[in-house]
Parts: sequence; structure tokens; C-alpha cells
Amino acid sequence: MKTWTQPELDELISCSKKVEDPPRKDMRSDRGHKRNDMTLRSPDDTKRFSVFMRINETFPENFSIGLTYDPRDEPGEIILLRCNGPHGEHDNSPIEDPQPHFGFHIHRARADVINARLSPDKFASLTDAYASFEEALHHFLKLANIIGTEDYFPTHHQLPLFPPEESQS
Repeated sequence: MKTWTQPELDELISCSKKVEDPPRKDMRSDRGHKRNDMTLRSPDDTKRFSVFMRINETFPENFSIGLTYDPRDEPGEIILLRCNGPHGEHDNSPIEDPQPHFGFHIHRARADVINARLSPDKFASLTDAYASFEEALHHFLKLANIIGTEDYFPTHHQLPLFPPEESQS
């Protein structure tokens, strides 16, 4: 298996990506979650990615938006990035000390974890970059450098000053 470097993984996260198979207009309900997906390619068509979006229907603050990479010459996919809502405790062992994830957090693939053959998204850090699925999606689209998203997520190019329920009088 390939030995990854951190610059390679960081480049996969930040390289520009175009939408190949767009997400559905509305999320579908499946086993207690709202779900949506899309596939991406690098503009030169040499790299393939996918995005998954999940929102727990009972606890909508529990969500996950993830970016996976399909290394054509390696088996399986690598989860490069996940923006998550609070979902309880998460154990980063053995690489990191256990850290509770009762807050919003981001998983970024780390070469040391992948090369140790552990789950690529095992490391996570708490964030204050977002406080809802909508804000996390906006943040994720920027982090993952997905181009042309205005066609699929028009409301995420400018977040409203006030949420819709507050702005209606």
C-alpha cells in the first residue's frame, strides 16, 4: 500500500474540484437520516472524489458532511475531510488522547494515521467555524474547494444575516 505524506493529503483536500454527478435537489430519508451525495473530479479528470451529506432526523444538530478520495491504484476510498455536528464522545486513541465531541468538530485525514492503517478520519478537532448544518456546508464547500457550487447550493454563496424564521415579520 502507498505511504501517504501530509502535503499529499492536504493537496487532495484543497485542490479544486468540479461536480460530476450533482446532489439531488432534496435530501432523501433513509434509516433515520436525511441523505444526499455527489461525485466530483479534478478539472484535469485525474482525481475522483465523492461527497456525502447526512443529517439525523431526530437530532438535526447531529450531521456529517464528508469528502472521500478514490485512489484508483489503491483499494477502497480515503475519507479526507468531515465536518460534523455534536454527537457525543469520540475516541481518537491510540494516536491522540480521547477527546469528547459534544461540540462541532472537523476530521481531517492525517498521514500518520492512514500509514498506521487506522481509520483516516480518526483525528478530530473542535471548531467554532460553524454552528449548524447549513453553516457547516458553506464551510465544507470552501475547505474542499468545490467549484461551480452555485448551481447546486445557491443559498450557500452568501449566508443570510438573519435565519429565515427571524427575518419574516
